[in-house]
Amino acid sequence: MTRSRTFKSGNSQAVRIPQELQLPYGEVEIVRRGRDLIITPVQRQDGLAIFEALTAFEGPLEREQPAAQQEREALV
Repeated sequence: MTRSRTFKSGNSQAVRIPQELQLPYGEVEIVRRGRDLIITPVQRQDGLAIFEALTAFEGPLEREQPAAQQEREALV
């Protein structure tokens, strides 16, 4: 188990995360469960990346249905 200290940062309380536990993200969600605080990294999708992925589709998005059902021979 690794221990750390809390400190004041402006009007907020902060905790120093040791290097071996550092998170690669800039934003986290914090949830309180009883006495425990659970810190989870937030992975956000870039809105522009989503827009570009959706606009990359060309042509109709609906699949064309055949005009009539094809009859098939039954294998016996």
